[in-house]
Amino acid sequence: GKTDEIAITFYPGSTLNKKMKNSDGREVESVLLKAGFSDDQIKKAFAAKYDSLVFAGRPENAGLEGYIYGETFYISPDETAEQVLQRSIDHLEKIVKKYNLDGKFKARGLTLYQGITLASIIQRESIGCGSGVETCEDQRKIASVFYNRLKANMPLGSDVTYQYIADKTGVERSPNLKSPYNTRIQKGLTPGPIASPSLSALNAAADPINSDYLYFLSGDDDITYFAKTNEEHEANVKAHCQKKCQIS
Repeated sequence: GKTDEIAITFYPGSTLNKKMKNSDGREVESVLLKAGFSDDQIKKAFAAKYDSLVFAGRPENAGLEGYIYGETFYISPDETAEQVLQRSIDHLEKIVKKYNLDGKFKARGLTLYQGITLASIIQRESIGCGSGVETCEDQRKIASVFYNRLKANMPLGSDVTYQYIADKTGVERSPNLKSPYNTRIQKGLTPGPIASPSLSALNAAADPINSDYLYFLSGDDDITYFAKTNEEHEANVKAHCQKKCQIS
């Protein structure tokens, strides 16, 4: 690219706004601040109206969480924060079209918005999937757990959902947190995405494996273990998750 271009990298799995707690500096807001945009410019960009097919099914009051695609973009110094975000949204639209995500989610009874929401939870739950890959088996298995739970009318039971809302609002992380984002308690999907999903997470939500799995955990060895019954899951906790599973 031209020498005066600036590289801006958004990250899969990151949130839109800087978290009140446990910030990792990878949030879209943090990236834009580092790139030299002011608080006001960023606020304005987050509140702006963007035109894209990817917003199909998105509720009126929903923001951009989940829509800023994790990728590196080369921008010219005179580009506005809105233009940068529009590029990222356009990139997501290309992906939605290329992989027919809208059609695949519809076939599973989800709107595109719900599909992106599910993909964002899968993204936050999966640690072993490299960025930039088209598909990841772990994520497709995690997707199958969530679809099986939705079908069985069980809560998703995903810790990353209450962690998201706790970190965002600055309260203690607790599995008993009263929030529509706490899928330990609330049935169904969260009201909206909790992060920017990667390509492989979107594809996992659109095309899960067929399984009878209802449980999974990320072990102390960072391997994901799946189970069909609570007994199997408890055995996995004992065998593989003595450190990680004790913390909220």
